[in-house]
Amino acid sequence: MNEQKKLCKLGKVIRKYRHLSGLSQEALSEIVGCDKNTIGRIERGETDFKISIMLRLAEGLDVSISRLSRELDSIQEDSYAASLEYDYLRLYQYCRKLSPEQFSTICNTAYIFAKGNHSSNT
Repeated sequence: MNEQKKLCKLGKVIRKYRHLSGLSQEALSEIVGCDKNTIGRIERGETDFKISIMLRLAEGLDVSISRLSRELDSIQEDSYAASLEYDYLRLYQYCRKLSPEQFSTICNTAYIFAKGNHSSNT
């Protein structure tokens, strides 16, 4: 894979985690200490940047650099698969904020719903 494609994929990964964090480009730029336009160029894969910015991006997004790197290899080019992965990650982020009781209630409700749909389909 050429360098430009890698930068584009990295930009998509960074954008995904920025969205999951609920941050605007402007808010992330303040955390990282760079211009908002720089964040936009990074997300579009239009600029190569220093490892120091990468470290600050990872810290600002509350994700490890190794996680970002792994995602480079696994990011989907297919927009449907990518949106499905994004939905799962958003659900994960939401569930992390729940109390154990709330999480249990959601899991039980999902189980009852799935069981009801399974029995009606067979």
